Amino acid sequence: MAKNQKKHICAIIFINKRGDILLSTNKKASLAIKEVLSRQNYLVTQGNDLAKAFGGLTSFEQRVLDYCFSFVTKDSKASDTYKTTALNIIKHFGLNTSGDSYKRISTAFKRLNENTALYLPTVDSDGVRGILMTQLFSGIGFKEDGIIQFEFSKKAAPLIFDLKTNYYSFRLGELSRITGKYSLILLKLWESYRHGKEATTTITGDLEQWESWFLSKEEHWPAGRFHRDVLERSIKELEGKLPIDTVTTTFKRGRTVVGYEIQITDTSNINA
Repeated sequence: MAKNQKKHICAIIFINKRGDILLSTNKKASLAIKEVLSRQNYLVTQGNDLAKAFGGLTSFEQRVLDYCFSFVTKDSKASDTYKTTALNIIKHFGLNTSGDSYKRISTAFKRLNENTALYLPTVDSDGVRGILMTQLFSGIGFKEDGIIQFEFSKKAAPLIFDLKTNYYSFRLGELSRITGKYSLILLKLWESYRHGKEATTTITGDLEQWESWFLSKEEHWPAGRFHRDVLERSIKELEGKLPIDTVTTTFKRGRTVVGYEIQITDTSNINA
């Protein structure tokens, strides 16, 4: 096994530095797991993976999920239940208090419940490896008086705490300024790759990886459309609302686009 693969052993398969799934010695079981894990349903091993795991959500659903994550503090426990109200969410997002807004919020939570599956690596006491198919939320309650209660699953809680502590340092107010779905994903992707408050961050991946971060598992776009409608659009919004500069490099094999690299520079750090 290559040296850079050792820290990425997951389940009974290996994941190399590029995110490719490699077979272990148990070929039949490994093939079965590889079949289960689609482009988007990849193994989540640490908090920054969680930041990239839900590209199939809409912009509003992404923002509601960010709102849920904002309840987690350094003192939070895996068993905690968090409470808010539909009215608080309406005010936070600047919506009107019509029935449509309540319906929109309840639909968003329903989608979060249905579309935040997680695939986690496991190791039994006897050393047998596997995957645990679980959910981000263990329960979401929406009551007729507008009170909303939610709990994260105990299996997902450590990943959420890791995300909040080490990667997810944006304030909710900053996130609420970003309205585009792809812009939100790029913002979180940037933070997941950033080390501390370093000025310049580089994100590199092949075309399939970039699609897995931004598109639902049913979608596959031509490279030109992906660059125009996803990367260019998200970069334009972030550069217009945040003190950053970006440089995008397209990697090609002949005339075929095979990947991208985006370098993001936080100009507020440079000028501080």
